[in-house]
Amino acid sequence: MYWDESSSVPSSLLLDARIAAYLRPGDRVLDIGCGAGRILGELAGQGFRVVGADRNTASLVQARARGLAVVRADAAALPFGEGRFDAAVLHAVLTTLPTPESRRAVLAEARRLGCRLLCLADFLRNWDLPYYRARYEAGQAETGERGSFVVREAGEVLYVAHHFSLAELTGLLGQAGYAVAFADTPVVTTRSGKRVRGVVAAALAEH
Repeated sequence: MYWDESSSVPSSLLLDARIAAYLRPGDRVLDIGCGAGRILGELAGQGFRVVGADRNTASLVQARARGLAVVRADAAALPFGEGRFDAAVLHAVLTTLPTPESRRAVLAEARRLGCRLLCLADFLRNWDLPYYRARYEAGQAETGERGSFVVREAGEVLYVAHHFSLAELTGLLGQAGYAVAFADTPVVTTRSGKRVRGVVAAALAEH
C-alpha cells in the first residue's frame, strides 16, 4: 500500500498556534500519522509528553533518529489502552482514508484513547480550482463519493484522497462525539506545491 511503502510522506500542514492553544501543560499528546515527526518534535520541545504513530517505516526511522517515541501502527487499531492520552493531532490524515467508515474508525479510536481534544488540519473541497474540479468529477464517478478522487502516477493507482466540506467534517466529528470549538479555513500548500483552501480545527469531546 502506498502509505506503507512510500519512501517519504511529508505533510505540508503546520500546527496552527490557535489550535495548539487548546492544549494544556503536561498533556499527553498522540500524533496520529506522525510521519517523520516534525510536529511531534515541535510539541516535545514545548514540554508535552508525546508519542507518534504511523504506518510508514521510512518516516518512523527518521523520527526515531531524532529521539522521538514512535510506533508503527494502523490509525484505527492503536496499541494503547483506554484513556492513555489527553489530545491527538490529526494532520492530513483523514484525507488519506478512502471511505467514511475508515474515517469514523480513526476518530472512534481517538475517543477510545481518552482524547478530549483533537487538533485537526486537512483539506477542503476547492471546486473553484479547475484542476480539482476535474478531479472531483472524475473521482465521484470512480469512488461514488463526493469529494474523493483517485491519485495516479504513470497510470498506476497510488491511493484515494478525500477533500471535505466544512459541514461534512463537522458532522463526522459529531458522530465520534466531538464538537468543533474553533475552525478556520486558511489557504494552505499541498505536498505537490498547490495552494488550496484548507481547514484547521480544534474539536472537544462531548460528555
